[in-house]
Amino acid sequence: MFPGMFMRKPDKAAALKQLKSHVAMFSAWVVAIRVTPYVLHYLIGEKDELKLEL
Repeated sequence: MFPGMFMRKPDKAAALKQLKSHVAMFSAWVVAIRVTPYVLHYLIGEKDELKLEL
């Protein structure tokens, strides 16, 4: 019927290797997204001080 229907399953070692690489890539993206605001705030150098002028 469909040629992709009867494909063999990959062995567990290959599947685990691919899963580990995908988890590592996902973790790297999460870290990059979470760290970006802190890095940008540090580079801009604005201080969060409230100055009142009377």
